[in-house]
Amino acid sequence: MQDLDKKFPPSFFADTDVNPILRSSEQKIFVLKKNAENKQIYSTFMDDFSNYLMKLPNNPVKNHVKTIQNKNLIFLGIAKIKPDNVIARSFITTDDKLAGIALDSQQLGVDPTTGSTESIDECIYATYFSLIRATVYIHKTKIRQNKDLHKLLSTYLYMLFIKAIGSDKLYSEKQKALVHILSIYIYYKHYLKERHSYILSILERDYSKFIGKQYLDEFLPALDKIQNYTSLKDFPKMLIDMKVINESPNILTISLLKMLKPMGFYCLIGPLDYFDKIQNAVEEIIAEYMDKNTYDLTAVK
Repeated sequence: MQDLDKKFPPSFFADTDVNPILRSSEQKIFVLKKNAENKQIYSTFMDDFSNYLMKLPNNPVKNHVKTIQNKNLIFLGIAKIKPDNVIARSFITTDDKLAGIALDSQQLGVDPTTGSTESIDECIYATYFSLIRATVYIHKTKIRQNKDLHKLLSTYLYMLFIKAIGSDKLYSEKQKALVHILSIYIYYKHYLKERHSYILSILERDYSKFIGKQYLDEFLPALDKIQNYTSLKDFPKMLIDMKVINESPNILTISLLKMLKPMGFYCLIGPLDYFDKIQNAVEEIIAEYMDKNTYDLTAVK
C-alpha cells in the first residue's frame, strides 16, 4: 500500500466552502502498489477493463481512457474510511504532469484482494471524469481565459436552476433573463473567484447579445445588492433579494439535492474541477486540453 498524501496533497481549481470535506476524503485513499505481490490483482482488473473498453463506440471516453491505460497510470485505491463523495483521485506532479488515477475500490465495487468487479463500466467512467478533473486543474490558467467554455458552463448552471425553481414559477422572459444573469454572476463568483466589478464588465462585454442588451441595462445596476454573495449555496438568497421568488431559500436547495443526489450536489458546489456534469460542446473543449496533457510515468508505482 502507498499513502501518497505528502507527495500529492489534494489541490483544487479554487477554494470553496466544501473543499475541506473533499480534501479530507481524498486524503483517506491508499494506493495498491503495482508489484509482484499485486500482479494478479491488477491483471484481473485490467483484463476486464480492456475488454469492456474495446466494446465501447469510438468516442472521447474510449479514446482518452485508452490513452491513460496504455501509459499504465490507472491504479486501485483503498479508502481508510469509506468516503461518500470521492470515487477516484488524480495525482499531479508539481510541474503539472499527470502521474496517475486511483479508483476507490470500495465506492466502485472492486474487490481489492482479487481485482474482480461487476461494475467495470463505472470504473471506466470514473477514470474519465477523474481525467477531466486533472485536465481542468493542469490547464487552469488557460481555462480561466476560455470565454466559450464559461458561457457553456454558466448556461448549463442556469438550466439546472430553472429546473430546480420550476418553470411554472417564472412567468416571463424577463424573469428568465434575470435568472440567467444571476446564474452567470454566481458562476464567476463561485468557480472563478472574480470580483463584483469585473463580473459586471464580463456581462456587458461577453453576454450582451447572448442575453439581450435591454435586460442587462435594466438589471446590472441592481446587482450591487448581491455583491456580498460568493457561493452557489447563496443563490436562493440572491433570487429572493432580486424578487424572483418569495419562498424559503431552503426549498431550492432541497430541489437541487433531489435532482442531483448528494454526490452531484458536491460536484455542483465544489470547485470547477468537480463540476463534471458536462455536455458534448463542453466535452469537445475539454478534449482539446486533454490532448495537451503531459505525463510522469514513474512518480507512482
